Amino acid sequence: MYVTVKVDKDKCTGCKLCILTCPEANVITLNEDKKVCINSNRCKGCFLCVSVCPKKALKEGSV
Repeated sequence: MYVTVKVDKDKCTGCKLCILTCPEANVITLNEDKKVCINSNRCKGCFLCVSVCPKKALKEGSV
């Protein structure tokens, strides 16, 4: 088990700040509802996205 980022889709507004902050390509994308999706296989757990989310929609989680 490793730590990655989990998304609270009710809080996510699709602002894309997390996408712009993530140092890895294609880890964070938007789904058809314009909500964030995290590719947990590519996430390295740096949590930069968690720190910049204005709605606190992202948090540490385990996979």
